[in-house]
Amino acid sequence: MRYELPHSEDRPIWDIWLSMHNLPAMAVAEEVGLFSSLAERPMSAAELAQRLGFNRRATEVLLCMLRALGLLVSREGRYGLADIARSYLLADSPYYWGPLLRTFGMLPQQRAALIRALRASHDLPTAVTSTPLPSEAWANGKMTRAQAEEVSRIMHCHSLAAAVGAAASGCFADVERLLDVGGGSGCFSIAIAQRFKNARCTIMDLPVVCDVARRYIEEGGVGERVDTLGRDMFQAAWPLGYDGVLFSNVFHDWSPDTNRCLAGRAHEALESGGRIFLHEMLLADDGSGPITTASFSMLMLFGTQGRQYTLSELSGILVDAGFVDIDVRETHGYFSVVSGRKA
Repeated sequence: MRYELPHSEDRPIWDIWLSMHNLPAMAVAEEVGLFSSLAERPMSAAELAQRLGFNRRATEVLLCMLRALGLLVSREGRYGLADIARSYLLADSPYYWGPLLRTFGMLPQQRAALIRALRASHDLPTAVTSTPLPSEAWANGKMTRAQAEEVSRIMHCHSLAAAVGAAASGCFADVERLLDVGGGSGCFSIAIAQRFKNARCTIMDLPVVCDVARRYIEEGGVGERVDTLGRDMFQAAWPLGYDGVLFSNVFHDWSPDTNRCLAGRAHEALESGGRIFLHEMLLADDGSGPITTASFSMLMLFGTQGRQYTLSELSGILVDAGFVDIDVRETHGYFSVVSGRKA
């Protein structure tokens, strides 16, 4: 099966799906006193987290979401109330929506997960449901076959169009040997191999995930040029001899410190002149959105140890690891590829 780029982008699908976080973000912020605190004076994420006794990462993710929704404004790293929040989300306003939000503004699971995340003393994932989190399995290097099947199905369906778009963008045109780290179903390697006949790709993931990926590889008709390597990306040695290393929707699972470690390992694995590629939804540097990307960051808060990052943040991580010639290219939908070269 050869994958062709769809006639329409999938932004509306992402918008509809991730809008589930919009209302709980506003309602929980009102409930926990975030708006009333910022009414007193503008504060940074660190100041607000300290004032309310909240987890720093969860506070940053929530503030970004509220800024993208137009409820907050930011200036020089401090957040304040937008006029609409001052009019409708403060208890002393005659137009206060609080009673309605307390009754109809809550999705119980999302509300509970967000409040747990805000009050957590650590940055570990805060699950919305009792289902085991894939990020915990990756961190522990252990995943069941059932988990691997389910995660691969989910990731494949929301990443395939983006993978075809990334391949069509030309980012990987000069790559001959690509290491696809945490490649999951392998949709990126498959799309790249289908488009570039000289490309050979290796999907490196946990062994059970690689077993699942082989079915997708055969369906894509690229079994001769796409192989798998069952290794824990944190514990096992990485193979050498690649001129490209790809992380797609991987960095948003982890903290900046962990991502620096991964970028460093990629730098070691690459040949001189090779490139690292980060495929992610990027937040605007000023924290203004897009709303859907900010909502994706909320999903990361509940299911991973990370969040969505800005171009400046990802560029800084790559530079710290020794990469030069940092570049960014919009690819498909909300996604972009940030790349850097090993000197």
